[in-house]
Amino acid sequence: MHSKHITFMDRCLFLAQKGIGTTYPNPLVGAVVVVENKIIAEGWHQKAGTAHAEVHALKQINDATAKKATLYVNLEPCAHHGKTPPCSALVIARGIKKVVVGAVDPNPKVAGKGIAALRQAGIEVVVGVQEDACLELNKRFYWFHQHKRPYIILKWAESKDGFIAPEGQEKGSVFWISDSHSQQLAHRWRAEEHAILVGRKTAEQDNPMLTTRLWEGTNPIRILIDPENKIPNEAKCKNDAAPTLVFNCLVQKTEKNVSWVKVRKNTLLKDIMLRTYELGIQSILVEGGTQTIEAFMQQQLWNECRVIVGQKKLGKGIKAPVKPDGEKTEKMIVGDSLQLIRQKNMF
Repeated sequence: MHSKHITFMDRCLFLAQKGIGTTYPNPLVGAVVVVENKIIAEGWHQKAGTAHAEVHALKQINDATAKKATLYVNLEPCAHHGKTPPCSALVIARGIKKVVVGAVDPNPKVAGKGIAALRQAGIEVVVGVQEDACLELNKRFYWFHQHKRPYIILKWAESKDGFIAPEGQEKGSVFWISDSHSQQLAHRWRAEEHAILVGRKTAEQDNPMLTTRLWEGTNPIRILIDPENKIPNEAKCKNDAAPTLVFNCLVQKTEKNVSWVKVRKNTLLKDIMLRTYELGIQSILVEGGTQTIEAFMQQQLWNECRVIVGQKKLGKGIKAPVKPDGEKTEKMIVGDSLQLIRQKNMF
């Protein structure tokens, strides 16, 4: 692969990741316009319902320049009318001579149709530049469309000796295992995902707000598993800071920003996966306690496992989940804590 293609695609990926957390249900896309091996315009998709990356980039150049330009984009230009017109039609209309694409769009509404339209219009199209990196960036988007369920990230913090909370923790209080650096990282992770999930025990014990208070970003949709509807309406996770879904076995109703979704008790997680897919939720950060996290593991409903291991030792308390095996493992130090990420091989 020509090194210039890699350089310009890397720039697309850099631009694309600026939109993480704000483009759901759309993918992360960056676009770069190149003339004579120089970048002359660029853009990225910033928020769902607004202009796509190609639109931002192409509006910066005139038609004469477009006719001698190469467009780089990490994901195939869309070919369907959504909240905005198809980008492939715009690229054709502007007279772009060549398009370099990182990866094919998995959305059935696109799935190669954008590339086919460009080629049919006589535009040279190169596909597969930095493909692995392009797939990794949009792993949530790909998993959602290819597997018909959200991308699941299991996350918890544990003490150095393997506990997630001390014995006899006072109800409504939070015991911090990690330091402020790791706490901020956890809120950044929240801002990057479409939704965040906890079980009833965590909601009652910690009374969490499940927002991104320590990081500037969009609050995720809050998901509560509460089969018998025991979480009180005064709980912080039901306030107006973000939309909330309560998966329960009793009622189906909506009040203000809280929706109760009825599911079957014996197929609880399976039903939650189905309903969140139908609602277009692409990723879920599972922050629930040991019981909730282990239920996801037992049913093989996970893609990543993120564990923050603090320096404190508790001696006794609530045992942390057993870390699952993953094909890819990363380790790094954040503040005084060890961050461990395990990811299943998706592609």
